Amino acid sequence: MSSELSTPDVESNGGTENRAYVQSQSDCRLPMASLPRTTSDLTPINRTNSVTNNSISPNLVANIYTKERQASVLDPMSDRVSTILVWQNLIVSTRGDKKNKFHLPDIKRSKGSGPTSKVLLHNLSGAITGGLWAVMGPSGSGKSTLLNTLACRLDVNTVVQGEMRLNGAQYNNAELKRLSGYVMQDDMLNGYLSVEETLMYTAELRLPREFTYKQRRERVEEVITDLGLTHVRKAIIGLRTKQGISGSERKRLCVGMQLLNRPQLLFLDEPTTGLDSVTALDLLHTLHALAHGRSQDKAVTVVCSIHQPQSKIFNLFDSLILLKNGYTIYQGPRKQAMEVFHSAGFPCPLYTNPADHLLDVITPPRAGESHLSEEQQAAIDAALVNAQTPIQIDLKMGENKRIQQMANLPSNPLWIKQIEILFRRNMREQFRKLDVLAISLLQSIIMAVLIGTVFLQIGQSQSSIIRREPVAFFCSINQGVFGALMVINSFPVERALTLRERASGTYFASAYFTAKIIADTLVQLPVPIIFSCIVYFLVGFDLVVSKFFIFVLLIILCSVASTSIALMISAICKTTDMSVTVLPMVLEVSRLFGGFFLAPAFLPKYFAWLDGISYIKYSFVGVALTELQGLRLTCEDVKMIAYNATMSIPGNCTRTGEEIIQRQGYDSLSIGGCIAILFAFIIFCRAWAFIGVRFLKN
Repeated sequence: MSSELSTPDVESNGGTENRAYVQSQSDCRLPMASLPRTTSDLTPINRTNSVTNNSISPNLVANIYTKERQASVLDPMSDRVSTILVWQNLIVSTRGDKKNKFHLPDIKRSKGSGPTSKVLLHNLSGAITGGLWAVMGPSGSGKSTLLNTLACRLDVNTVVQGEMRLNGAQYNNAELKRLSGYVMQDDMLNGYLSVEETLMYTAELRLPREFTYKQRRERVEEVITDLGLTHVRKAIIGLRTKQGISGSERKRLCVGMQLLNRPQLLFLDEPTTGLDSVTALDLLHTLHALAHGRSQDKAVTVVCSIHQPQSKIFNLFDSLILLKNGYTIYQGPRKQAMEVFHSAGFPCPLYTNPADHLLDVITPPRAGESHLSEEQQAAIDAALVNAQTPIQIDLKMGENKRIQQMANLPSNPLWIKQIEILFRRNMREQFRKLDVLAISLLQSIIMAVLIGTVFLQIGQSQSSIIRREPVAFFCSINQGVFGALMVINSFPVERALTLRERASGTYFASAYFTAKIIADTLVQLPVPIIFSCIVYFLVGFDLVVSKFFIFVLLIILCSVASTSIALMISAICKTTDMSVTVLPMVLEVSRLFGGFFLAPAFLPKYFAWLDGISYIKYSFVGVALTELQGLRLTCEDVKMIAYNATMSIPGNCTRTGEEIIQRQGYDSLSIGGCIAILFAFIIFCRAWAFIGVRFLKN
């Protein structure tokens, strides 16, 4: 039995969608003389004679097609329809202008100076039950707003009033994202992974924890086959600067990621945007097949916002919601839309795309002979609304399905398992960027060789004193700056993708942050280690094993500390432009108060707080203490000063490193203290970076 048996169908003339009304284009609109001058002059159309009253009622359908009910995906009472979404008196508006939130009560404000709020959706009511739905309307009509409202994905600066029910009960974002999917308008994917890898990692993160690896692999293979991605399964998705898969394949991949856990409800925000007519039609055929699956677990209720589809795409939709300026103009079966418009006096001309005709009627041209006034257009809208039977909303609709719905909610993988999966994904992404890693290593080696040859074998003479501190400071500066520059773009680039994955319930923010920190640190470690090994022996620092390993540790901590402060800045600033503006100032302050230009013994007291927050200072002082403690210097190159006629003594000679430490004031800290402070600095910065990732979502 066809899945459309339970759908009211009032079409005649062979069931054609684009009826051959023998009229001219001018017949699409009421004559100007027949239009009322104001909306109050409009005589309501007799609803008893409306075409929509000729449609078969749900009770009658139930009596006639009792057996077919279980096979029809379009019947709300069908077992194949697992989700019914109902909303009533829905009003969505923006919050008032925060800049004008506070006002002086005694001062008379000018017009428009107070907080402004814009209503986006006006008292909407409706229901989504089974099949493929289209939310249509001109630009700014509220399509995406309605979709985001129902999916609990509105911005925090909006206010929602009214009732929304999922299978007869109130719901929130946490519950909805476990049984639904949302495909955004722009295709945001990890460009370093292949199609198969993307789906496999998503399957590991989103499928129930009870699933075995074999079951996850089978689900991925099923999605790849159903969406026609077999030929590109091994292809890298690609970036803007690196060609990858096509736009249609990217869109289907986004759909496939949402279908892995077999959602009961799938939202798509303008899925055909950026696609040509052939690929757009191919994608809608795929969505139509999903909405009319042959088994219950594949029957997905699909809701698409779409602007103005071609006729072939329009004919694939089962139901239609037509919006204009936040109002509902039409809601019901797609096949009845033309009948409603015809009964209201706007029949579709011959050879005209039905979708074009619907939008042409509700959005007239703003210039030319056919220009309509606001009152005349309001009259047209009222005629269309009055030509329909009022929608009867039952907020308890589908409550009998809730037990099954709650029983099928998947349990996400454990937190530690999410970290392991995300760590593997991050490492694979890092290995795909081997060219960047190779350049970083090469850069570090070149700088180490340059520093080592400039300060080559400084020795233990008096002249080494003025070279020992500068080379220690330059080592800290080098690793303290390069490490920050490597990751400053990290979070701003990944923020949008991460927010989207978290909104879909893919993983916890803490799991993502932990996995990223571990992966980035492991990739970062070879750079300061190789740098330290080259510099230490070229410069000729004290050849003591313990001193060498402490030097390496301090350089590593300096590099990680710079990375941490860059991560904090990038997470809090949110954008790359803001991050690269703030970071140089922080690095310059840290370098100025790094302990070399202004030694602790000569630091003005009013700058003590800036000196205290400079991570470079603790790295430099730690390296200086490591190198100077126990150091014995010779006085061979010091000029001799005549003491008397028979005896000469050396001039000003520094014989031990401890003398330098006391003179410069480095003894205010210890090596262990410097290491502990660097660890604390790293933890503090990364904690604030996590707060930025977790709570700053815009």
